[in-house]
Amino acid sequence: TASNRERAITGTATTYLQSIAAADAQAALATLAERPANEVLLTGEVLRVSQDNAPLTDIVVSSPVLTGDTSASVTASYKIGGHDVSTTLFLVGDGRTSWLLADGTADLTLSAPTGLTVNAAPVTESTNPVFPGSYTVGTHASPTVIAEGDTTAVLTAPDSEPAALTVTAALSSEGRQTVLDTVKGRLDECLAATESRPADCPFGVATDNVEVAPGSVRFALANDPWAGFSPALDPATLQVTGRIHLSVDATATVTQNGLSTDATQRLEADRGYTVDLRQQPLAVVWS
Repeated sequence: TASNRERAITGTATTYLQSIAAADAQAALATLAERPANEVLLTGEVLRVSQDNAPLTDIVVSSPVLTGDTSASVTASYKIGGHDVSTTLFLVGDGRTSWLLADGTADLTLSAPTGLTVNAAPVTESTNPVFPGSYTVGTHASPTVIAEGDTTAVLTAPDSEPAALTVTAALSSEGRQTVLDTVKGRLDECLAATESRPADCPFGVATDNVEVAPGSVRFALANDPWAGFSPALDPATLQVTGRIHLSVDATATVTQNGLSTDATQRLEADRGYTVDLRQQPLAVVWS
């Protein structure tokens, strides 16, 4: 009976570690006495990324030590990404041949989880249980949106101290350039328009009490609105917003009281823009 009990305890601990090494999250979860409510990062997909980055190998589990009629512990050694690990695993059971890990996960905490992924899995909670392994923070919209800050953590054992990563989603330099190109391209289309009030554009010509000859309107940018271009990302919606100042000269052939002439009007305005990175192709909404 004692031999069977020891084999059961050692077997559960070994199965737990071997399942993680094999990226079999369901088998690893089955060895836990209590499954966490949040299993977002306790999946085979997440474990496969972890094993690719820092494989768990060289598993050795010692003979168990009974700490009570229904509690025991074992010492386990292994490597994670080539680094030696030695830890104690605690188990609970029926005192005979049914044993489960009392705690088989550590906690990975993100300072601002909105818009972030861990090992390519989207997260919404600040604190997420994880199996021992390597975890890398990314974003939903890479490479235009990147994770800035502490982006990588290796939790070597269930009793590891919680890993707290200070990280946020932010526009990459490529993302900023993409937004600039999108807003600039749309403004160039508006500047090329020949109507007095181009549709979905941030400017137009006042035509009160005058008649504008069709197709005679010409717009010319009189300032550099891009010098202080500062787009801001909302990680929750992946929308980028900002404001630009426009000085536009509008020239048109106008007729008033039977007299026609070419007239130029300077348009000055601060305009807001929104670019939704989730939409393809990207479009600009002016405000």
